[in-house]
Amino acid sequence: MVNRRLENSINDFGQKLVNLSAGNLQRRGKGGGNLESSLKYSINVNNDVYTLDFIMEDYGAFVDKGVSGAGGKIKTGKHAGTYDGINQYKNWKSEVLNTPFRFGSGRSSGSIYKGIGSFIRKKGLQPRNELGQFQTTVGLKIAMVKVLWTKGIKGISFFQNALRVTYKNFQNQFAKEFNLSVIDLIRKETR
Repeated sequence: MVNRRLENSINDFGQKLVNLSAGNLQRRGKGGGNLESSLKYSINVNNDVYTLDFIMEDYGAFVDKGVSGAGGKIKTGKHAGTYDGINQYKNWKSEVLNTPFRFGSGRSSGSIYKGIGSFIRKKGLQPRNELGQFQTTVGLKIAMVKVLWTKGIKGISFFQNALRVTYKNFQNQFAKEFNLSVIDLIRKETR
């Protein structure tokens, strides 16, 4: 039996979480793209058990939690220095954790080198010569991959922060709706 009060409360939670996650992406300059438009949720009810699923592009987990680098030394440029490559993020419980993702771990289906090309085009970073003609991006790709591979990518916890805030607010609302649902059920059963 579907409990409309509980379902509405869960729907409200899902919508607030999606909206806040999208807002966090926008505030961090990562909004307006495929990741933001992919944020969705769905509710499934099976034997009076409610399941709330959150859906986003696969790379959303990397943006949220970051990716650790291999560590090492970058000899020149603005990123010159020695790095351990470890990146951390703050989860929805406000705990600071090491990211579970790492370059070179073999757990990703994509290539960092392949993705850099589209990033360069999207951000308008493709080099030009004196005449304003576009030049090859090979050198820029190699330099960017070296920095990312060594340092990693810092996560922005856009989803984790949204979950923390939404869950905190939801606890009181859900408890109230659950209590009202139980009272309604008792009234129906004792008539």
